[in-house]
Amino acid sequence: MPFFDELFPEHISRDASGGPRFFTSKAYAAAGQRITNREAAYPLHEWTIAQPVRSREDFEELRAFFYVVGGDADAFRFQDPSDFEGDRGNTSLTLIEGNVYQLNRTYAFGSRVFVRPIFKPVPGVVVWRNRAGAWTQASAVVDVATGRAAISDHAGGDTYAWSGEFHVPVAFKDPAAVWRFLGGPEMFTEWSGIELEEVRL
Repeated sequence: MPFFDELFPEHISRDASGGPRFFTSKAYAAAGQRITNREAAYPLHEWTIAQPVRSREDFEELRAFFYVVGGDADAFRFQDPSDFEGDRGNTSLTLIEGNVYQLNRTYAFGSRVFVRPIFKPVPGVVVWRNRAGAWTQASAVVDVATGRAAISDHAGGDTYAWSGEFHVPVAFKDPAAVWRFLGGPEMFTEWSGIELEEVRL
């Protein structure tokens, strides 16, 4: 899927509702036991923007955005208003190969930790190294197109975290837009119920 490396208008997405959807299957045994299976390691996020745009300028911006991405053809960046920042307390990095690591956002509760790869960080992300209990800024080059960081001067026992903002790669869920025309002293157009879904690139 082609990727348009621009952010969906933030002032429009503030009223979004949604979150992660896990892919699971479940069945029930004869005695009533519930049996579940995770079909995928990671959920995909979905959002609905129910609040109509409030001005002609907002509508023109949204309409232009829909046209340039070809409806549901191309993916783009979206900032989840509830979850777009990482810090040393809720992030990690996973070794991919050599000196290349994947940025992650982590979610901890009790004895469990869920690790979510972050593929679209925002420029300005800082990678931190913990060596012998002391945090220092690491020398790293972060690819904002993939969420991978090339880290220099690794030593055995080093662990890493990062701080900064991140986006989610999404696409419009529907290839068609539904606009509503409002009468009155000045003709006005609105588009509510916009659905976005996370994509894996």
